[in-house]
Amino acid sequence: MVLFTKRGDVLSVLAVERGKEPFRAALALPGGFVEPGEVPVSAAVRELAEETGLAIEATRLCQFGSYDRPGRDPRGHVISEAFHGYVPGAPDVVADDDAQAARWVPLGEFLSSAAVVAFDHQDIVAAAVLARFDWHYPRSVPGPRQP
Repeated sequence: MVLFTKRGDVLSVLAVERGKEPFRAALALPGGFVEPGEVPVSAAVRELAEETGLAIEATRLCQFGSYDRPGRDPRGHVISEAFHGYVPGAPDVVADDDAQAARWVPLGEFLSSAAVVAFDHQDIVAAAVLARFDWHYPRSVPGPRQP
């Protein structure tokens, strides 16, 4: 799930630092696997609460893509349903479950080539920026630019 907020004038994205392999200590989007009988948006809401302590209603989320490229996850062929949303005020988050930390990361930092980010989560965030704000945000520039 890609969850945005503004901290001052800076657009930020919610990220966790993974507590487990693969990609231990790398930044990642909150998320996880769908449980039996669960729909993807419910899984996204549940995983968000489990990993960050943040509760959000499913109606505040918008599905924007499916990510299914073979090899994107070393654990096996995983298909991710991606959602984006916005919460005002940069609410406090607390790591839990399998996350070792949770924090709001400035968008430019998350998309930076210097950032250590798990899986294809930089690509997912870049697509969420385009879907939500209609910005093109190449990772090689420090901020959004209009098309």
